[in-house]
Amino acid sequence: MGKSATLLEDATGIRMALQRLCIAGARLDVAFKAQRAAYPILTEDGERLAFRMPFEDIGDWGLKPGENLALKLKDRGLEYDCVVAHAGQEVIEGVEACLATIPRVLRRSDTHRLADFIPDRPPTQAHAATFTNTRNALIDGTVQSFGEEGLELVLRNTKQDIRELLRMGEESLLDVPLEGNLRLRAPTTVAYFGENLVGLRFTKQADAKVLTEYRAWIQDQQQRQAQEDRDDFSPRGFQEATARINRAAALPTIKVVVDRDPMILLLTEKEEFARRLGEALSRKFGLAVLDHIKGPVKAQLQGIDGGGAGWGRTRMVLIHNQLRLASPLELCRQLVDEEGCPVPVLLAGTEEEEAKKRHHAVAAGAVDYVAVEPFKILAILRRLDETLRLFEGT
Repeated sequence: MGKSATLLEDATGIRMALQRLCIAGARLDVAFKAQRAAYPILTEDGERLAFRMPFEDIGDWGLKPGENLALKLKDRGLEYDCVVAHAGQEVIEGVEACLATIPRVLRRSDTHRLADFIPDRPPTQAHAATFTNTRNALIDGTVQSFGEEGLELVLRNTKQDIRELLRMGEESLLDVPLEGNLRLRAPTTVAYFGENLVGLRFTKQADAKVLTEYRAWIQDQQQRQAQEDRDDFSPRGFQEATARINRAAALPTIKVVVDRDPMILLLTEKEEFARRLGEALSRKFGLAVLDHIKGPVKAQLQGIDGGGAGWGRTRMVLIHNQLRLASPLELCRQLVDEEGCPVPVLLAGTEEEEAKKRHHAVAAGAVDYVAVEPFKILAILRRLDETLRLFEGT
């Protein structure tokens, strides 16, 4: 496989991308004439896609079937533009949705980037990198994306300002362990900056043999990921794909750690954190834990539904920053925007840059952000208790 194409015209490849966005609960940036807004994608079935858009918005925009909509989307960190035709409106599983045709072409809108391959899963420790500046300072980073002509990296120390370390056009020596004994060592120059991100382009002095081995490794990774995409793809659409993924993944069942009311639902993959939180909350709250993988959260709550349906005994949802696959912010948007969660949703993580994280959490639909690292029992209890009292009006 060569460089990432500027255009994605393969119908199956486009549907694969849409199914990934559905599973991730991603948003589409939708534009029509002077109107523009972001809406979460709901489903696709090969004939049309649907995104959550209130009928009131559809009316305010003056949308009529057959009119063109401009969409912007991001798949695996790469940005695309496309045009689709409005195909009506429909209520899908209780949600008002706008229907549109499947795009025929996805056009890369960020072709300036050194990003031909972005792993589907977050980079591992094996993709830790070091690079230098002209003052011989050694900088620790993590590869975010791989390109045939260079790489994009983010700083390991998020408190550092990358613009204070590097300058445009500055030379840098890059060292990245790839796999096994394969290692990329090459001279580069700074091509561009982003938020805590730098693009490093290989120079003419880079060893040709090293670059050849590196580019062959990229192609192998692309082929491996493409095969996984084919295995995961469901020709009948996203709904079947979700059911098949859930069966194959053997979704963990909800586990009640402390059986009492009011019940807090914790979404995390960290069993030790769940155990510790349960012990801290046990005199005040109940705690149910779900190692969420994919799909609707509400459908997996039978263990605490109180014999009924929906959210049952759940009075609060706490999303930990350690999740198996999902992004905490995207999962929060899924709960609030797509599943209509009727109870307060909070995000939990480290106290580092707490104000910034609280802002992002609220923007995603959460009511608050709770610092749980370091683990301060009294502060956590107070925050949860205050939130519950506020929303239950006691």
